[in-house]
Amino acid sequence: MSYDKLFAPGKPGEVIVGSVASIEDGTAHLADGRTLAYDWLVLATGTLWEGPLALPQDRERAREWINDWHAKLAEAKDIVIIGGGAVGIEFSGEIRHFLSPDKRITIVHSQDQLLNAAYPPKYRNSILKAAEAKGINVVLNDRAAPPQGDYTSIRTENGVEIPADLVITVRGGKLNTAFLSSFDSTILTTSGSVKVLPTLQVPLTNGKSNVFAIGDIIEWPQQKMVSKVPTQASVVVANILSAVKGAPMKQQYKGFMEAISVPLGPEGGRSFIPVLWGVIVGDFFTSTLKGKALFVDQGRRGYIAPQLR
Repeated sequence: MSYDKLFAPGKPGEVIVGSVASIEDGTAHLADGRTLAYDWLVLATGTLWEGPLALPQDRERAREWINDWHAKLAEAKDIVIIGGGAVGIEFSGEIRHFLSPDKRITIVHSQDQLLNAAYPPKYRNSILKAAEAKGINVVLNDRAAPPQGDYTSIRTENGVEIPADLVITVRGGKLNTAFLSSFDSTILTTSGSVKVLPTLQVPLTNGKSNVFAIGDIIEWPQQKMVSKVPTQASVVVANILSAVKGAPMKQQYKGFMEAISVPLGPEGGRSFIPVLWGVIVGDFFTSTLKGKALFVDQGRRGYIAPQLR
């Protein structure tokens, strides 16, 4: 993903690639020793994943990581996916479509249906049936830990023995907020999310109002999805612009509907739209909306300034 068109010509702005090691009032300290002063700070550090999604930040190492996982997937015959959320389901569908249909794929999920209770049982059952129709085995109400060393199977907590020569863990990410504890530990919940006001300001103990947070890391009663970020960003931008002009910050985030689209490969899946009685749509809609390209084109477009599109 290129950042060279993020800012339009003649517009102030700079992209600095690096990792923030710590923050103090007015200054961000990068892991490589650089420091950046700020008047306004927006925290959008997202989620750290395990398994195949734990991509290295270095470009070449990331390429090697992806190629290694491609090789593992191609060689494996019995693949177990630990975690039956949207990521685990999508993984299973991509593997089934792009690799051999003879591969045995099993999802192990801790709840009594796939996904979680944010979505109605009818939709969750629909995605289960769609997965099973593609030959994906699903073990519910059970857990498993990634095996250590060499293995040919895994045993779940309920004692189910599942053949496995490759285990993929996608049990949900870890919020990337640990570095904030030295900045102001009171802004973090016990789960590591960042407390925010409806204006998406972070309530600092020093009383300042120049720090905001958006994305996965905020403490908000909603599912964590990138589709919610543009609305959150618009709230933050409007409030910062108001404050710069000396006006009160009035824009508030009011949440976002819990729609979801879960492809099972590029040609299938199920989507849920929470309107009327709750609308469930199938393969064609899900494929057209997301499955064919997984929002990659929209993502790239988002990194190009509107004036340059």
